[in-house]
Amino acid sequence: MTALTQTLLLVVVLTALALVLRWAFGNDRRAVPDYTGEDFGLLSEVAAVPTGEAADVLAGRLREAGIRTTVVRRGDIHRLLVWPADAADAKLLLH
Repeated sequence: MTALTQTLLLVVVLTALALVLRWAFGNDRRAVPDYTGEDFGLLSEVAAVPTGEAADVLAGRLREAGIRTTVVRRGDIHRLLVWPADAADAKLLLH
């Protein structure tokens, strides 16, 4: 093979590789990230309270019942988040 043939073959292979990678990974249709702070991903909000002490009391009540919980503070509001499968039980326990 001559140098010109090798160069052309390399260009063809790299172009084909680029097209395959663009086809496989180029269609990024994921949702736009939420920059408002109101989207908690997979977790569901079950309560919102004004103080950290109240949030800790409610989170302790949920944990005693075996429900995994997360407390998130957004501004002056403390939100209790649980997995969707536990949301109904958590709301029933808290209300």
